[in-house]
Amino acid sequence: MAQEQKSDVANPAKRWVLLTGDRTRLAVGLAALVTVLCWALVKADFVYVGAGSNLSTVLSSGMLSGLLTVITVTLSINQLILSRVFGAPHELTDQLEGNLDFRRTVEEIADVHTSPNDPGSFLALIADTLEREAAEFERHVGDADAEPETDVDIEEYVQGMVEYAEHLGDAEGSEDTFDVLLITLGTQYADKMDTTRRLQSELGGSLPDESMELLDDILELLKGVATVRQFFKTLALQQDLAQLSRRLIYTGVVAVPVAYFFAQVYVGGSPPSLTLPAAWLPVVASVSAGLVSLPVAVLVSYLVRVATVTMYTVSVGSFIPPEERIQSP
Repeated sequence: MAQEQKSDVANPAKRWVLLTGDRTRLAVGLAALVTVLCWALVKADFVYVGAGSNLSTVLSSGMLSGLLTVITVTLSINQLILSRVFGAPHELTDQLEGNLDFRRTVEEIADVHTSPNDPGSFLALIADTLEREAAEFERHVGDADAEPETDVDIEEYVQGMVEYAEHLGDAEGSEDTFDVLLITLGTQYADKMDTTRRLQSELGGSLPDESMELLDDILELLKGVATVRQFFKTLALQQDLAQLSRRLIYTGVVAVPVAYFFAQVYVGGSPPSLTLPAAWLPVVASVSAGLVSLPVAVLVSYLVRVATVTMYTVSVGSFIPPEERIQSP
C-alpha cells in the first residue's frame, strides 16, 4: 500500500495482534500470560496463596460473577447476529435483488456472463477489469489528436490504478473472507475515485465519448470496491462474532467449575486449612487463574479485531475521516 497509509498497525507484531493473527492462539497466549504472571507474583511473595488466603472469596464471588457476566455478553452477541439474518420475505427479496443488481453492473463492465460467488474471486474480477479499463483509457488518450488539458498526470494516474488493481488481485484464491477484507483496507479506492471524478470534470467534451465511458466504468468499479469492502466487512465480522459466541460458551464451561472447585481448596476454621499440600498451591493457583481468565481472553482477542476493522472501515467513499486516512494499515 501507499507509504502515506502506513501507521501504528503497520508494525508486524501489532498488526498480528490487532488483525491478522489467529484469535484462538492470541486468547491462549493471553491466558498463558496470566498464568505466568500469577506464578511469578506468588513466587515473589506479592500474592499469598497459603492457608487463610482470600483467594477463596475472590474465586467464589468475584470470578464467578464475572463469568456469569460473560454469559450475558454471549447472549447479547447471539441476538446481534440473529438480528442480521432474520427478516420478512419482502426484506430478504429486496436484499437479494440489490445484490444481484450490483453483480450485474460489475458483470456488464467486465463483459462476463456471470460473476463468481467466492469473495476473493469476485474481488479479483473487479481488479482484472479495473486494470484492463485503465490501460484502455491510457491507449485512448495516447491516440487523441491533442494533449488533454488537465492537471492530472495521466500516466501516473494509470500506473497507480494498475498497481492498485494488482494489489486487489491478490484476493484471488483467498479462502478466508477476512483475508479478502484485509486486502481492501485503506483509503486508496476513495483517493482514486476523487481523481477519476476530477478527470471526468476536466476532460468532459475534450475526449471522445468512448474515452469518457471508460472513465465511467473505472469509477463504477471503484464504487464496487467500496461496496464489497463494506459487504465483506459485514460477513467477516458476523463470522467472527459467531465464533466468539461459541468459544465463550466452550471456555465458560471450563472456567466456571475450575473457579468453583479451586475455591474448595481453602477450608475455613481456626486455624484455616488446605485440602492440598501447600507446595502445590503456586502451580495450582497459577493454572487455575489462567483457565478462569480464558473466557475474558477470548472476548478480548475477538473484540480487539472487531474494533480495529470497524475503525478502519468507517467510511464508504467520498468522505474519509482523518483518523482512517492516517491510521489505515
